[in-house]
Amino acid sequence: MSYGLYDADLPYYPIPFYNLELMKLSSYYKRKREIVGLAPSYSPNRYNHFIVRQDFYNPYTQLPTYSNVEYGGRAFDGDKYKPLPLDIERMKPDISLYGSLNPKLAHGYNKNALSTMRRAEHVRLSLDGSTVWKDFEKQFRHDSDNFGIIFHDYNLNNVDGALVLIKDNLTDWISNSLGRRVGMKYPVIVNNKTDLISWLELQPMGTYFSLTHQGLIDESYIPEMTEVMQTSAAYQQLSVDLTNCYTNEELINGGIQRIFRNIINLRSYHIVFPLIYNENSLIDDDWKNVMKLIARYTQHLVVKRRSAFFNTVEPFETLYSYCYAAIKQYHIKEPILEKESIQKIFNFVRENNYDLFKDFYEYRGGEVRNDR
Repeated sequence: MSYGLYDADLPYYPIPFYNLELMKLSSYYKRKREIVGLAPSYSPNRYNHFIVRQDFYNPYTQLPTYSNVEYGGRAFDGDKYKPLPLDIERMKPDISLYGSLNPKLAHGYNKNALSTMRRAEHVRLSLDGSTVWKDFEKQFRHDSDNFGIIFHDYNLNNVDGALVLIKDNLTDWISNSLGRRVGMKYPVIVNNKTDLISWLELQPMGTYFSLTHQGLIDESYIPEMTEVMQTSAAYQQLSVDLTNCYTNEELINGGIQRIFRNIINLRSYHIVFPLIYNENSLIDDDWKNVMKLIARYTQHLVVKRRSAFFNTVEPFETLYSYCYAAIKQYHIKEPILEKESIQKIFNFVRENNYDLFKDFYEYRGGEVRNDR
């Protein structure tokens, strides 16, 4: 019997993530001497049984119905993981399943990204999302060239004892002393200083490490954050999620100014991050554009983090000077950064929140730290 395994996320997402469940299913059916292959496209008619896994919801994914198709993954099952049968969950994932993946299949995956996936342990720590699964170590392949672990849990911070377990056992799990890095398929979500600092202490597996703080990062976090930034680059994969943190009225009546000042103050200590927010929380289109511009500015700071940008007076640039440079120097072609759009946003803020308008021109935050 032939089994086609189709990863429906591959065509749409620029960072490649192997699908853990597909790799376990491959190991399981190969052990049963079945014919198993990674399907390069949605083609159920070419196999006796076709298994689709999709973890990231995409409204553009339209899959025709076939009688031999089995669907699974977070996009179909929701935010609560639906475990496979335990004899399959205990399987070591078949990394070779993705060996035939063409780097040009999805967004030109580079060889380094695919190598990172191949040389990592792929593990789900919990089956119920809250407690460590007693058999999770059966998933380890223990390949000698593995240099890290990628966890596939929906939010590791919700798994009781996960962080302590990882810190205490990483050197035993990964024999390569040059590695022992940690990545995750889904962001670790935290909302307090203790959890944030603790996760930032891990050595990240590059872009495969993802940490999200819910709500603004309080400036009282700065001493601990700047200290941990000396020993780990995990802070470079930090984002801030403001979704559900403010009502429409709170944002308009001072919330946006607090957000803007917080971003500038943290920037002075080299703490920069992508900003996630719910655009629909702002009813007025003009205020939506104000937040879009601030969010675009934070993305600019992230991109500039590793350049001479943070070793010059330029970190003190105001939002106004950034917008001016976006037009004159960076030549960024985006609707929100077109001259007419910027003028409209600034005029709107001047008329509706003059204090914020002044901040756009004048606010530079605290004193820049160049002692790292």
